[in-house]
Amino acid sequence: MEYRKVLYFLMLCIIILTVLVLYLFFPLISLSVPHKTSRPAPGITVINQSGEINKHSGTYIVTGTAQNTGTTAIVKIYLVATTYDANGTLLGSTYDTLLNMNPGERASFRIETWPYYKGYLVSQYSLVPDYNYVPTMPGKGDYYIPTPEGSPKPTI
Repeated sequence: MEYRKVLYFLMLCIIILTVLVLYLFFPLISLSVPHKTSRPAPGITVINQSGEINKHSGTYIVTGTAQNTGTTAIVKIYLVATTYDANGTLLGSTYDTLLNMNPGERASFRIETWPYYKGYLVSQYSLVPDYNYVPTMPGKGDYYIPTPEGSPKPTI
């Protein structure tokens, strides 16, 4: 009987200590994560692009070629694809990373868009070169939402 009282007391102490640690340190952890904001990249031009639903996975995939049209080399850039349904409602965003592009250089990209495996929901997308990728998920903290600009309709 005494053993149970000691066990309950230890469990209560562990719970109180855990809550105290989370209360004290969680704000410090969350503040240490840098908040990124969008920084559109003016030196990148998308030369061609197309979007289609992958027949095997059902994911909507955007592919194409981008070119560094600027006068300086680009070390790292994100090509962000943001998807929308038929009503223009945001579905989410994903990206591909382009690395080490000299002026005039071209690079191909392939972006598996969000929502994965549900490409049939995608009606249009926007494609934006950006120095900082900012995830855009409905209800998950939408920091940057580009508007769709006449993107191609999905093909199967």
